[in-house]
Amino acid sequence: MSKQANKTVIGGFVVGAVVLVVAGVLVFGSGRFLTKTETYVMYFQGSVKGLDVGAPVVFQGVKIGSVTDIVLRVHAKDLSFSIPVFIKVEDHRFQQVGRRAGELSPREITELLVERGMRAQLQMQSLITGKLMVEIDFHPDTPVKLVGTDTEYPEVPTIPSDIQQFLKKIEEIPIKKIYDKVLSAVDGIDEFINSSEMQDCIHSLNLAVNDFRKLVQNVDTRVGPLVSSIEDTATDVQKLMRNVDDQIPPLASSIKNTVETASDVLSQAQTTLRAIQGSIGQDSPLVYQLNNALKELSAAARSIRVLVAYLDQNPDALIRGKRRPGGEK
Repeated sequence: MSKQANKTVIGGFVVGAVVLVVAGVLVFGSGRFLTKTETYVMYFQGSVKGLDVGAPVVFQGVKIGSVTDIVLRVHAKDLSFSIPVFIKVEDHRFQQVGRRAGELSPREITELLVERGMRAQLQMQSLITGKLMVEIDFHPDTPVKLVGTDTEYPEVPTIPSDIQQFLKKIEEIPIKKIYDKVLSAVDGIDEFINSSEMQDCIHSLNLAVNDFRKLVQNVDTRVGPLVSSIEDTATDVQKLMRNVDDQIPPLASSIKNTVETASDVLSQAQTTLRAIQGSIGQDSPLVYQLNNALKELSAAARSIRVLVAYLDQNPDALIRGKRRPGGEK
């Protein structure tokens, strides 16, 4: 009779086969082993702390690959060190539009892009973890620096990171020189403040402030009486002006009456002189004198009439005087 097969062993084989099939689907279906990649090398200046294997490689923000290896290389000739960083770029991340004459190798494509300014740079991947990533972009204004020790893979030139550039600018600042100048300036200020000339100046300034304070106090004590005196004077002037205004009309009337009386007297004198002139001969010297007297009396009478007319129109002229043309006195 044939030996019966072990069901447990058969079940184990079946389960194992299923697991292998699922794993194969997951691995090969994802394309990891079928995806074509290109390897590149780059050398960064300074430390690569924070850059790990598996860190993303991005081109203008698009992930195109990852870091595959970081090596510390020692050069026996001068015992110098270099750190080549190897990356793999997935070809399917790029889609070619149009065709070029002939097919270009990855190295030739890299050389063309480098001529147009393609550079690699370390950038911060996370501020919290401090992890770095490789960013590839175009910087046409930067020089091409190639190490050239790896001929197997195309080399992408690198430029310092933003943090490295900032630190380099900080290092270029002559801090020691600035510190010495600041220290010298502080010493000079301290010496000037503590000098005898400065102390004398401060003392003189204090005296001037005290004198000014006393002057202000004296002015405060005298301003009150001065203002009161000015107010009293203004009051007296107002009273005087009112009295003068009250006296002007009677005074003007009196002067007007006097002038009118004088005018009547002059008229009578003219009449008398004409009568005397008629009774005396024309060739008499007295007649000549009488004629002159009549002319003067006539002129005086005209002046009196003009004065009376002006006083009628401007009775205050006796106090303020005659106004000039244009309103001036």
